[in-house]
Amino acid sequence: MTSNTSGKKQWILVTNDDGRDSPTLVPLVRALSAIAPVRAVVPNEERSWTSKVLSKSGTLEARQVGIDGIQIWTVRGGYPADCANIAVHNLFDTRPVFAVSGINMGTNAGLAYFMSSGTVGAATECALSGVPAAAFSLCLDAEEYGRWRRNEPFSSAFPDRVASAVEVTLEIVEELLRSGLPPNVSFLNVNMPPAIAPRCGRRVTGLEACTYGPFFETADVTHNFRHGPLKLERTESRDGDLAAIERNEVSITPIRLNQDVALEPAEAQRFERLPRES
Repeated sequence: MTSNTSGKKQWILVTNDDGRDSPTLVPLVRALSAIAPVRAVVPNEERSWTSKVLSKSGTLEARQVGIDGIQIWTVRGGYPADCANIAVHNLFDTRPVFAVSGINMGTNAGLAYFMSSGTVGAATECALSGVPAAAFSLCLDAEEYGRWRRNEPFSSAFPDRVASAVEVTLEIVEELLRSGLPPNVSFLNVNMPPAIAPRCGRRVTGLEACTYGPFFETADVTHNFRHGPLKLERTESRDGDLAAIERNEVSITPIRLNQDVALEPAEAQRFERLPRES
């Protein structure tokens, strides 16, 4: 399927894991449209915590919908990585020059959240397809996040936070379009603090080691389980992304997809064997 309106101009892809109803989607598309044509391809429904799931079975339907005057492509039943792959390879007759995943509602800082994130999964899929990308997330305080999960009105401060997050995202994307990703970097993982403002400091960080421990709790019936409260367990590092957010800084973490580890010869010998003669 190829859109007959795709044209030949360089364009930016916007995708996310919060779906078509994300409160950051339209403001982000509008802002990025000031620097390049933008095409948004997002899940029709929220698909958080789905990492880089791809839909191997069934048929995915992409359709255009109008949201607040902005044309958005939605993928019914699709995951963030599906949206990224379809946008890069199938939906348009040219590939994006850059991909923006987010702005996610909630943090994707720290190894445990990073590995679970659909926002990161979409950026990963773009990087694997050779498209430079960055994942952007806005950390929310517990009260604001609760409103989002319960589909309740946000606080009066929330629109200003979204506007600030969009402004920071725009500035980082402009730099990436101007000078590209740093050498050997597959994509950036950007996390913004709850009290985000354009004046916030920005720091290049590492991905902080952490785990959320048990993800499930026992339901009413024995051997039935459901998602329960998470308790983040971490190894603090002043150079880590979580520590930067706590200092009210924007964390910018360069990610390399090549994840193999070179072993010392003595360690390698534990596993290696010479071929045996027949």
